Amino acid sequence: MEIIHLDESNLEEWQSRTRRNVIALGFFDGVHKGHQKVLHTARRIAAEEDAAFDVMSFFPHPKTVLSDGRINMDYLMPLEEKARALEAFGADRFYIVKFTKAFASLLKEEYIEAYLERMGTIHAVAGYDFSYGYRGEGTIDTIASDSGGCITASRVEKVAYQGEKISSTRIRSAILNGRLSEVEQLMGRKYRTCAEISRGYLSLKPYYMLPQDGVYDVIIDTGRRRHHSQIHVDNRAQKISFTRRCLMDEIDRNEIAITWDSRVATYSDYQLIAQ
Repeated sequence: MEIIHLDESNLEEWQSRTRRNVIALGFFDGVHKGHQKVLHTARRIAAEEDAAFDVMSFFPHPKTVLSDGRINMDYLMPLEEKARALEAFGADRFYIVKFTKAFASLLKEEYIEAYLERMGTIHAVAGYDFSYGYRGEGTIDTIASDSGGCITASRVEKVAYQGEKISSTRIRSAILNGRLSEVEQLMGRKYRTCAEISRGYLSLKPYYMLPQDGVYDVIIDTGRRRHHSQIHVDNRAQKISFTRRCLMDEIDRNEIAITWDSRVATYSDYQLIAQ
């Protein structure tokens, strides 16, 4: 899979390297079950049309840019992990559009022409709530008219769990409140983060979320071995420590992966046990 960081400086270059494609549009933070339905739909249509299967996302988050940095978004995964997830779905190209105020100011027709039509898109797939162009005036339902009939589109309706829409916002809330079984249901897999070891503690790498305070059953993956363990989270300090300190001596790398299974005790319970 090609990973292409797209902005005004190289847009014309990639427009000149066009080929027929079906494209999935969205932010795709977490690549949860709702996103997966969009991706499956785009991949199927690409196969039917004998076209490439591409994905277009945006970074940084629009809320951060449009608020002049006053709003800092919590991300579920960094771009590298998002790319790995999209590659697993069979995407041929992953376009990461640099979101700027200039990009946000494009008229909806200008976005369609520059970023889809001139990029070879024949069909676009997005969720029912996807929007584009100045003030989000364009939606998946206006792509056909905004392209003058050159691009067709498929609207993917919401995917729900227990009657409520699956969304990245809902997953962030579940993580912050330690509801990891719910996170697994929404994402279709357990939450996974990468962490660095420093001064006897673990700290998450950028663009991951740390669950609320407490003790968690986890799997630690060093790349060579997998350890079933328990860890203690101090969310305020953004620190993670092992409840079994000797495990730190068994880890021979400065970077590890943590797969989060379940929250087994609150912070107050942990303090009582420690005493």
